[in-house]
Amino acid sequence: MNRWVGWVALLAATGCVVDEGVGSIGQPIRAYCEANVEGVGMVPVETEYLARVVNCENGGAALEALKVQAITARSYLYYKLDTSGSIADGTSDQVYGCDRDPGEQHYRAVEETAGLVLRYMDTQVAAFYVAGSHQEGPSCMGGSDDPTNTERYVTYNEGRAGEDLTQTTLGWVNAGNYANRGCASQNGAHCLAGQGWPYEDIIRFYYGEDIELVRAEGACVTPPDEPDAGPAMGDASVVGVDASVGGDASMLPPREGDGLEGGCSASGRGSLGWLAIGLLAFVRRRR
Repeated sequence: MNRWVGWVALLAATGCVVDEGVGSIGQPIRAYCEANVEGVGMVPVETEYLARVVNCENGGAALEALKVQAITARSYLYYKLDTSGSIADGTSDQVYGCDRDPGEQHYRAVEETAGLVLRYMDTQVAAFYVAGSHQEGPSCMGGSDDPTNTERYVTYNEGRAGEDLTQTTLGWVNAGNYANRGCASQNGAHCLAGQGWPYEDIIRFYYGEDIELVRAEGACVTPPDEPDAGPAMGDASVVGVDASVGGDASMLPPREGDGLEGGCSASGRGSLGWLAIGLLAFVRRRR
């Protein structure tokens, strides 16, 4: 079995990133260590901006839902910086400047998902999220208690992939628009976390089975040393502070690839990518 692990390590050394923790194989992408927040200025992303957004947007949620919030907020930020160079502070994009300071759990959610963003077919995904309806387990779907009238934007994409995926009307609905892979529910994510779902599964519940969790690389990104501690319940009373996210940038037509070529890609178009996936699957079965 060790020789197979060695082959996987060799593939990783050829320029591919293999992260069993998030199940992704892809070319490295550059981390944004600072973000231009409109009306505020340049703000450190991993140590300040994201913890504040997590707190302002869904601060009372369970830990696994906070991790989902950290990943979606980081992904939407990267999309905005890629396309516009800055991001608004408010519900047109995402809320940074609320009147509450982040707590330990908000910083933890950011640290334990350090650098993770959603991508699809070498494209940065605009990871839309809304408050959605208040939900109950075990399904955590649908629901008629929708005070923000945002459930209509939520997409339930568990088991869906490719062109079968449901895109959200918050963005341009077109199979060729790789940046639109659906929309998460903040209340729903909290509900799923309460049912014991890890953040990776919650992500795929809303954004599809073929969504890619890729860790950006940069001086500001320190991958966590230990596995996630598991879900922890929070205060459901303040879940879903924001009513909507994603503004006009979501309506842009699909962009060409961002220049990541060669080797293996998160979309699996490189032959080495498929080989590495197969070897990892074999090793896991042997265990």
